[in-house]
Amino acid sequence: EQWANQALALASEPRQPLALLATHRLLGELDTDRRQYERAQQHLGEALTLADACQAPFERALTLVAAAELALARGDVAAARPLLTEARAICEPLGARPTLERVRVLEAHLTAALRPRYPAGLSPREVEVLRLVAQGLTDAEVAEQLFLSPRTVGQHLRSIYNKLGVNSRTAATRFAVEQGLA
Repeated sequence: EQWANQALALASEPRQPLALLATHRLLGELDTDRRQYERAQQHLGEALTLADACQAPFERALTLVAAAELALARGDVAAARPLLTEARAICEPLGARPTLERVRVLEAHLTAALRPRYPAGLSPREVEVLRLVAQGLTDAEVAEQLFLSPRTVGQHLRSIYNKLGVNSRTAATRFAVEQGLA
């Protein structure tokens, strides 16, 4: 950080907007890593302002990616998505493959962050089956509700039992209740 602050001072006098932009972005990234989110937001906001003033689209894209990383660090998935969308729109015509790869990785994190996590490694479909079983439905009734065959429901139940380490509907139901799935 000491070197980045020194670069900020040197880029300020005489004023060198592109150097200032890169330095603010770097300080924003460092502050994000240190969980100093307010300072990171200030630096990244300054970098975006400079990128617009300099009409530097690639620098804007790099800063948008850094801002998306900040949003993810804060747990704000909704704010990260449009930032990455804009960065991708800038980088694709430029053929900026390393930055596009960084965007792709962050988009994968967004997708993972939105995907619900279930206990014991249960899949979303297994949770659906378990919820209906915990309501007292038979295999045939579960099958009808989920548009599956009773045999498929039985396969899901065997998988659920294996993952939970249980061997009965009662034990699986108890697990569902304890985990707040039912």
